[in-house]
Amino acid sequence: MEQFFHSLFGYLLKVFLSTLNQVFVLFGPSLILAMIMHLVSKGSQNLGYRLMGSRIFLGVFGWLGTAVHELGHAFFALLFFHKITEMKLFSRDAKNGTLGYVTHTWNSSNLYQIIGNFFIGIGPILMGSVMLFFITYLLFFTSTSSITLIPITGDSFSGFASLKNTLRDIWQGFTSYIFFIFNGIDTSWWKIVLFLYLIFSIGSSITLSMADIKGALKGFLILVLLLILFNSLTLWIGDFAVVSFRYISSFFSAFYFLLILSILLNLSFIFILLILLGIRSWVIKKSGQ
Repeated sequence: MEQFFHSLFGYLLKVFLSTLNQVFVLFGPSLILAMIMHLVSKGSQNLGYRLMGSRIFLGVFGWLGTAVHELGHAFFALLFFHKITEMKLFSRDAKNGTLGYVTHTWNSSNLYQIIGNFFIGIGPILMGSVMLFFITYLLFFTSTSSITLIPITGDSFSGFASLKNTLRDIWQGFTSYIFFIFNGIDTSWWKIVLFLYLIFSIGSSITLSMADIKGALKGFLILVLLLILFNSLTLWIGDFAVVSFRYISSFFSAFYFLLILSILLNLSFIFILLILLGIRSWVIKKSGQ
């Protein structure tokens, strides 16, 4: 009996570790990048408020970013067969500061719809990154994938050497992308201005509220539980799932690069906003002397 419990504990431990590995391979890079994107966008938005005031910022930039944010929720709600009961793409609520919202209902006994909450919750980040792809394509007649192809998978973050190589490739890809935007054959001044406006407007709203995170967490936990159940039933055959997930995650490289591009572009905007805030403070200080 003791041997049985020892073997059972070993098997369950192996199931747990395999599940962690699979979750990281399949979701790790996207979740890490999504959280960084959220923090960077929040910083960009707050600096925009400080520089222009919330009313001007929202009137010039925030309305578009908020609309794309809510469309991200709505798109995945429809994709997972949720019923949208009400939607406001941009309607500032003076009482609680709500800029927009999507309310939806779902069948609590339908696993597909429950899992959908994860993608609905992070929908603004996914939608914002995809918008970068279409903006580049429509303005400059090319896509990010045609400018640079960088293999980014869970293995890219598995060790210092692989991470270093990945970061080097990402930086080279970013500089190639920026060079193409400003010096490509289809570049003109109005396209650059429009590109910067669209990217800043959308990028500064690629954030997640607590409601978004709570909703995403529900679906994510169900995904993890399903993986645990799957591994419990199949791991004795072999850990073929993680091999399959590595293959699947290789198709996400373009999306990961889009997220990283969004992060780097928003960091550039933060740098510019900090400079402008510094100049304004200097002018105010000088005028007061």
